Amino acid sequence: MVVQGLLTAFASMLHKIGDMLIERGGRSDVREEQQLYLDARVALTRDRTKLMVEFEKRLRDLFDGRIRGTDNKPDFSEADASELALVDHLAMDESVITSNIVRVVENSAHDELIAFNRGIGNLLDLPDLETAANPLAPATIVEAFADALSDVKAEDKIKFQILKELNQASMGEIASIYAGLNKHLTQIGMMPSTLRGHGVRRAERPRASSKAGADGGKSAEIDVMALFRKMASQSSMPMGHAQPPAAQLGGDPGAGGFPSIEAPGGGAPGSIRQFAPLAATPSGYVPGTPIISTVDLHEGLTRLQAGQSDFDVGGAQVAFAGIPEGMHNVLRDLQESPLGRRANQLESMTIEMVAMLFDFIFETRDLPDGMKAQLARLQIPVLKAAMLDGAFFAKKTHPSRLLVNALAEAGLGWSPDMGSDDPLYRRIESIVRRILDEFSDNLALFDELREDLEKFLDEEEKAADVNIASSADQINQRDRVQIAVVIGKAEIERRIESYPLPNFLALFLREHWQGTLEHVYLKDGDESESWSSVLTTLEDLVWSVQPKRTPEDRKHLVALLPSLLKRLAGGEHNQHWTQDQRDRFMTNLVESHAAAVKPSFAATASPTAAVAEAAKAQAEVAKASGDVEAAAKAEALAAAMAPAEPAKAEAAPALIDDEYLEIARNLERGVWVEFESEGGQLAFAKLAWVSPLRGTYLFTNRQGQKAMSMTAEELADRFRADRARLVEAEPLLDRALTSVISNMSQQIVEPATATAM
Repeated sequence: MVVQGLLTAFASMLHKIGDMLIERGGRSDVREEQQLYLDARVALTRDRTKLMVEFEKRLRDLFDGRIRGTDNKPDFSEADASELALVDHLAMDESVITSNIVRVVENSAHDELIAFNRGIGNLLDLPDLETAANPLAPATIVEAFADALSDVKAEDKIKFQILKELNQASMGEIASIYAGLNKHLTQIGMMPSTLRGHGVRRAERPRASSKAGADGGKSAEIDVMALFRKMASQSSMPMGHAQPPAAQLGGDPGAGGFPSIEAPGGGAPGSIRQFAPLAATPSGYVPGTPIISTVDLHEGLTRLQAGQSDFDVGGAQVAFAGIPEGMHNVLRDLQESPLGRRANQLESMTIEMVAMLFDFIFETRDLPDGMKAQLARLQIPVLKAAMLDGAFFAKKTHPSRLLVNALAEAGLGWSPDMGSDDPLYRRIESIVRRILDEFSDNLALFDELREDLEKFLDEEEKAADVNIASSADQINQRDRVQIAVVIGKAEIERRIESYPLPNFLALFLREHWQGTLEHVYLKDGDESESWSSVLTTLEDLVWSVQPKRTPEDRKHLVALLPSLLKRLAGGEHNQHWTQDQRDRFMTNLVESHAAAVKPSFAATASPTAAVAEAAKAQAEVAKASGDVEAAAKAEALAAAMAPAEPAKAEAAPALIDDEYLEIARNLERGVWVEFESEGGQLAFAKLAWVSPLRGTYLFTNRQGQKAMSMTAEELADRFRADRARLVEAEPLLDRALTSVISNMSQQIVEPATATAM
């Protein structure tokens, strides 16, 4: 199963690499590079089957050897330095490339590999197994392919070029294979229990996401609480006047670590009581122990969520509204209010952290302001959810966090010009209203609304796919035409550069037969019989004007001509060849064939060039005798038979190979980018499709409309000019929490630092 999946993935990548080589050949203006790219593609096409068979064999052998511990890698530790030869630079370069490919796979499948190492380690009774020792690690796969490639019958520089293209190809399919293996290991009971039930989220964008809170479990909870304890001991953030019992700051919110002491006369102003933990959700989320213990604060939050303002709670006046209009942080109002000052120390810390989360949301560039305003209405419900569940900050799987993240991600698909009547805007507005109206202490409501949003987005995506498919077809056809032009031109120019050809024939090939090649390539492809036929005709036509030095060659030309002329007539797909042009071509071709079989021209490199020289001399004689017509005819013949010059190299745009290009080349479908138009307007667009032929990107809005296409190089230019910006991949609230914790940690004075000061 694994091997077959890898074979399928590499077969797909090799097909894409072939297209990449064609594209590079078309962009290069260096003859040697063009030939290298074409030769590499020929080698791939010719030996692909053999390469995949050898890849499978090497992969199985390496895997078996590493399972048995008999993988014999060269050990240079005891080598005699005096006997060491200089390292082959190409071999060194190949080692660098393969190492880089391994790193790319390890990065793209980072999360999957962590789980896979644990599963294989459990299977092999190696609980601390790391990627380097995993028998099916990326290094095994890449080494097997590189070894198989070494058996391909081609020059080393050609095989090295194939490796370089593989280094640029997307490795996302390999991450999917590891994910499938993890699922299989889970099903057969070999995945350690600590990893079961946790979805593996693969980073989909070429930016490293923060590791803060990546473990998600109890360790993260302990870290947050340790931060709270340090802040409390140093008073590094605003606190309320009421203070909880000392033990309250030392517990574990996920394990009943926030004991509260019921004050006499519970329910009186400022009283505290122990709130019961919330019920587990149907999705399996188990809440921690509540943070909130101040009765008045709980009642105040409930009334603020209901839209009340200017009310009194236990003698504390609440003069602000909890549902803001626009991007106003109402939690700052709460902190400054009599109600907020009644909160105990832990409650005040919680209010501050949630307020900082929303500060981050309001400041981020990764969301339209209209969507920020909708999220702003959730400040009180989110704070309430954090107060009622002490694990809110620690667990990425908290239902309210998942919903806010989902709303933020969906909100990228909305823009101000869509207005408030847009279906997505109305759906998000409806979800926010339901939370305000219905949330009390049931976290399952957040799960229900998130599932509702996902169904809505799935339906929109199905409708968008129709629009995307239409735009993709247009781009695909355009890319195929461009590739056909590159291939047709390369085949023609290679013959003109390799053989002495007369001007008239080179002109015919460039203006007429190249169009035939392009037509056949587009219609039937380069592996068809018709493609082989038009290439054979090209070869025969070029050969027909070369000197025929033996009787056998001359006989072969005579036998070939009827078929060749018939194929030339039947292969024409250019409508701009007049009868006069056709007649002139045939006259020159007859003259060329006559020269090719002349014994007197057998020793020359180009019989037609000899004809041209003779015609020039005839023109001079005719001019001297005053025969204008004869001179013009001789000059026309000389021009037609003169040797054709190779095409001048086209100046290719300079390629800036930097981090922007690397980011652009590694984008995957679904990523969002913020673009700036020529008029300075900003808009978010999603990478909806990538051309399998040339890697052209298609960006659209969420409905698959307002399509724009560009190459990775063009996108890199926009990144470089700050006219495009990649939207962060990490979920919004997770990113906000990472930022908040980082900022808070910087405010804490460590003991050693305090002593030094």
